[in-house]
Amino acid sequence: MKLPQGIAYGPIITHAGLLAAAAFASGWVGAQRLYPLLLVSVPLMALALYRILRCYGDSVRRVSFMFNAIENDDLTFRFNEDPSKVDNTMLNAALNRIKEILSRTKLRAEERERYYQLIMESAQTGLITVNDTGSVYQANSEALRIFGLPQLSHIRQLEGSAPEVARALAAIRPGEKLRVSCTTETGEMALTLGCAEITLEERHRRVISVSDINSEVSEIQVESWSKLSRILTHEIMNSLAPITSLSDTLLQLDRPLDPDIERGLETISATSRRLVTFVDSYRRFTRIPAPQREPFEVHELVRQAVVLTAAEDDALRIHVDIEPADTMIYADKVLLGQVAVNLLKNAREAIAGRPDGEIGIRSRIDAAEHVIVEVSNNGGAIPPEVAENIFTPFYTTKPDGSGIGLSLSRRIMQLHGGSLRLTSNTDRRVTFTLQIG
Repeated sequence: MKLPQGIAYGPIITHAGLLAAAAFASGWVGAQRLYPLLLVSVPLMALALYRILRCYGDSVRRVSFMFNAIENDDLTFRFNEDPSKVDNTMLNAALNRIKEILSRTKLRAEERERYYQLIMESAQTGLITVNDTGSVYQANSEALRIFGLPQLSHIRQLEGSAPEVARALAAIRPGEKLRVSCTTETGEMALTLGCAEITLEERHRRVISVSDINSEVSEIQVESWSKLSRILTHEIMNSLAPITSLSDTLLQLDRPLDPDIERGLETISATSRRLVTFVDSYRRFTRIPAPQREPFEVHELVRQAVVLTAAEDDALRIHVDIEPADTMIYADKVLLGQVAVNLLKNAREAIAGRPDGEIGIRSRIDAAEHVIVEVSNNGGAIPPEVAENIFTPFYTTKPDGSGIGLSLSRRIMQLHGGSLRLTSNTDRRVTFTLQIG
């Protein structure tokens, strides 16, 4: 019979032979009543039995060691497979193979986890995994952005800033969809919540999706506006150009025109020019260039906006509070400067004619390490019907206004991963808040 390869049989065979010989000798000595010889045969038998049990114990200890290492998530061990130095290299090789299989399995599991984590972080929807007690197992970056938190370990963290959301997250069950409105320090939010259930490590967990309706609607609107802009540019501009040119040419003729015809031509020319201006404004709104980011100080942003909006003999009181004073932001300086100028210009117009008019500019860093810039004035509350549409493109209450200032500013902030919100609207204080991501 061919013996399996990888086993050191010599010690085992020697000890087994010694045990058999000692047992036989002890039996023979007993039968012959040569009892003094038992002092030799019995110790030899005991020694052989000890060595055999020791070999067995070594094998058990190796197996036990391996399972303890696996239980402690330690797969760095390796047993010696040199037949000249161990009693059983086949066992060691088998244990090493088990370790290698477990290592490959662990590696594949880690790769899958990284893959799923990447998918979760890439999702445009906030995703939160919670257990039945409200402890957060996992929350992606979009969820943290929506809630304005650097990290989320329990839904109770939202009770202070957004109690409505905290209650909804605790109450929602698999298959349900909820809509929640709440007010945070960055303004009003309208959220939709969805819930599904999974089992991880034999424990049930809920995966809750969180979507910012306002953000989604805004993106859809911008896309629609971009498509409409292309149509307007192609169809209207091509049609208006010859109409404007023809009406201007007829008005410049040397011969006198009938007064009614002249007024009609002037009306056509003026209307055409207004339409051209409107289309051009639409085009500017939908074709914002991609931000060219660079580091610069908030103080410099505010200083330039104040200078660019200052009037002659300006005695306006502007209170600036930047904390910390050297706060840096990483953004497109030109685009963000356009936002700051627009907000400051609107604030100046709101307090025009008020002897007690004041503007406040405050900058701080929130808990999520976002830079928050607030532009406030005491020019009186914005009427509710106006406040509701204040960020709607081309909505304006000014006779000569284009209606794209605030909507354009909000879009610029969205392109920076931030936001622009009306966070306070009272007779004493109107505040617009920039969150720079």
